[in-house]
Amino acid sequence: MWRLLDVGPVDGYTMTNLYEAVGRAVSEGSSPDTVILNHPERPFVNVGYHQLMEKEIDVDYAREMGFDLVRRTIGGGAILDGPWEQDYFVVVHRRSPECPSSIPEFYAKFLRPPVHALRGYGLDARLRPPNDILVGGRKISGNGAITIDEANVLAGDLLLQLPIELMMRIIKAPSEKFRDKLAESMAQWLTSMEDELGAPPDREEVKRRLAEGFEEELEIRLEPGPITPKEKGYLEELLRERRSEEWIFGKDLDYRRLTSAGGRGAKVRGGVAVCEAVHKADKLVRVTMVVIDDRIDGISISGDFFTQPYMGAISRLEEALAGAPLEEDALKGRIREAFARIGLKTFGATPDDFAAAILKAKENLP
Repeated sequence: MWRLLDVGPVDGYTMTNLYEAVGRAVSEGSSPDTVILNHPERPFVNVGYHQLMEKEIDVDYAREMGFDLVRRTIGGGAILDGPWEQDYFVVVHRRSPECPSSIPEFYAKFLRPPVHALRGYGLDARLRPPNDILVGGRKISGNGAITIDEANVLAGDLLLQLPIELMMRIIKAPSEKFRDKLAESMAQWLTSMEDELGAPPDREEVKRRLAEGFEEELEIRLEPGPITPKEKGYLEELLRERRSEEWIFGKDLDYRRLTSAGGRGAKVRGGVAVCEAVHKADKLVRVTMVVIDDRIDGISISGDFFTQPYMGAISRLEEALAGAPLEEDALKGRIREAFARIGLKTFGATPDDFAAAILKAKENLP
């Protein structure tokens, strides 16, 4: 028996932390495996755990519009979430017979229900591995995954509508021309149920089809149930931490401390410089580092990749790279050794991609 937790409209902080509160309870066995359905009650900025808020988002505009600024624990890219989507979350104990052991298998299994729901509308929905759902070659659903203690979580949404201009306006762009090109590109590779059906679907019908998809595709029974007192307690604890400026801008504060001596490619004194580069793997990797005599003195690694463990692993990698020489073989060896010691797994970027980003930044040394 699985629980169906339908909480309706919620604010951005609740949406990005409820699954973790439930994940803790499922992990310890006090709550059953759960499907959560909710959607944003109002628009909010949602950045991936490893991203720099101030690099990705026009923070002044977002605040002017009254959008909450939210940092989630799942990786991936920045987006403006809002009432135009229907979100779903799967929280399953890792020892459950329904839980695959690998992330690709996990996505493949638990994305069958939203595909089922879309096909119920006559749409030719297909999974593009590992975690995108497409209709007519365009993305209609983005998904991420995270491990919370002994529970695995899938987080995803179906786009009911697609307000591209508003979604693009919050992205930090070097010029309006660049933003316009980005919006044009976005329109070519994103779609919504309204675009495909000619009218926005009824939300209650979408939720009904999603629940039906989970039951039929996974051969389970969903029993509607409330959030438990223990889950409420976990959620309140998380919200106290994650509404704070320290949580929301923590990555940015580390970046500012690192770069306070100068900007990209800036020479601080003889033998000391700050440099930066962006490397595009399957996901984006951004590296900013202070270099002293051809060795890394301090480094900030950010981007829209995913990691397991989801918290603290990249900070430990940054610490492990202090003192590393900027020579390809030695650098790759240091990174692989750190990955093994930390138990770090990344999705969207390999250890060699991190090395490539660092070596690209080296090229920007003055």
